[in-house]
Amino acid sequence: MQTKKLIEKFHSEIQVNYIPIRVQLLLAVLLGNFFCSPNKFLVFDARYAMPKFYLYWFLSSLIVMAVLRGAHIFNQYMDSRLSWLTDFKPRLIRQILYGLLLPALLTVVFVMLVFFPFTAKGWGAIIPYMRHEFRFVLLFISILNMLFLVIYVMRFARFVKDQYLEAELELAALREVVVSYETLQMKLEDERSEDLSDAIKLAPCLGVKYGYEDNYVALDGIAFIKSSANDKKLLTLTSNKEYTHNYSLETLMKVLDHNQYYLMYRRYIVNRSIIKEYRALDNGILTIELKPSFDKQEDIFISRYHAADFKRWFDKK
Repeated sequence: MQTKKLIEKFHSEIQVNYIPIRVQLLLAVLLGNFFCSPNKFLVFDARYAMPKFYLYWFLSSLIVMAVLRGAHIFNQYMDSRLSWLTDFKPRLIRQILYGLLLPALLTVVFVMLVFFPFTAKGWGAIIPYMRHEFRFVLLFISILNMLFLVIYVMRFARFVKDQYLEAELELAALREVVVSYETLQMKLEDERSEDLSDAIKLAPCLGVKYGYEDNYVALDGIAFIKSSANDKKLLTLTSNKEYTHNYSLETLMKVLDHNQYYLMYRRYIVNRSIIKEYRALDNGILTIELKPSFDKQEDIFISRYHAADFKRWFDKK
């Protein structure tokens, strides 16, 4: 699916310029001389000294130029209709019929009509020319189509490479933004922690809210703290009010006594004094039971990976 989208983007953004117009003109001049070579039906002595030769050469070059331009336009048209990468078989059939056989036949007929008035040999010269030169024209257009196919594949490969590099640059830029954001968040958190620590040095309490009212609670009077995306509440040992706060648990643990408070599951901070007991479940997880005045809070669990650490903390006197 991604490959198909990439191919569609390639055709919507890129039009393959197979052979530049200057190169087409050069090839037309060089290959135009082929029709006037001594082994063809237009034979005369000292041909380069005869003015008629240059007329033949000019007409032949125009014919070759028409073949080159026709092949160029036809391939660009087919690229917009049938891609080699997604519709190879139908593209190949149309390429053989309309991009090879038909142009070769039309070219030979056109050459015959152009040069017939200039030869005195009549049909005796034209018929052998058509029989022999059709093979040459067919070979020439076949090589031209194969060259166009190679150019098409190379251009697509370069487009894919550019898209990959562009995606890498965008990913690197996104990583820088994420790293910068995380660094800024950590810096702000550290500054906030420092401000909080400085404030606590002057007054060992936390600023909280009860509804829209600002309040302060003593650090050693905190019983239970919860911090989640939609629920940040704080309970005290002496009041049944539910306060709200705007601190992260990591920040709060920097100012709380680690012997008295424990960070559980990165969602709760619990005072040792409100824990009644803990029980181990069959899977190794610990369930924490709070004292009656706080047992209406939600169930609290300790993962089996942190169970041993919690036991050491809780059993420590």
